[in-house]
Amino acid sequence: MKDLDKALRGKRCLLFIDLEGTQTTHEMIEVGAYKVLLKPDGMIKKIFKPYHAYVLAKHRVGPIVTKLTGITDFKLKKEGVPFRTVQAQLKKYLGKDYNDCLLVSYGSQDAQIILRSAENNMDASTEEARFLARHFFDLAEFIGRFVRGEDGNILSLTNALKAFDVSFEGTAHNAQDDAYNLFLLFKAFLERPEKVHENYKRVLSRQSHYPAPVLRVIRALGEGKTVTPEDWDTFTLEALK
Repeated sequence: MKDLDKALRGKRCLLFIDLEGTQTTHEMIEVGAYKVLLKPDGMIKKIFKPYHAYVLAKHRVGPIVTKLTGITDFKLKKEGVPFRTVQAQLKKYLGKDYNDCLLVSYGSQDAQIILRSAENNMDASTEEARFLARHFFDLAEFIGRFVRGEDGNILSLTNALKAFDVSFEGTAHNAQDDAYNLFLLFKAFLERPEKVHENYKRVLSRQSHYPAPVLRVIRALGEGKTVTPEDWDTFTLEALK
């Protein structure tokens, strides 16, 4: 798809990444990521073993985040590593692809979590945090152009997978599982163009910002009806009354 090629800017390395953050300061407390290499035609060439870590935060996790993720302040003290260590480990994980890899997230919050983490950890590299934050690709926003809910809103990761007949694997709000399911969604988008087309037609038929005659044509076509030049004349004339 030309739109996807343009969005990926010719990248051949993608890092599917999910981050969990603290409730109030939005510092990183967990990271899960999968490095993926693409073929020249844009299809998937290789997926690597995941990178995962719990991350020490300067501030408390917060009860809402603990309820969602199961991550507690005690768990981080026991298993977490400093944010600067995560920066070094991610750089090693990406290897020679570090400078040219696109980070794929579901939503825009992950880039902000990286920046907030650097702000709260003065021994970490702010320059590297800003570099990574500039190289995010929001898959939710992109797929939302073609696949949306009946209310017109962007779907959750779980529901976006369902739109492609793919089941969520693992546990939601587990960073490693979320990153893997993000990869599954991208893979389905590549491999199921008929589903993209099917959902895109639904999205178009639910739009309301078209001129009335155009909207009537699109909705009629979406319902499987035939629209003739005479119908078009009728729709446009009625709109002028």
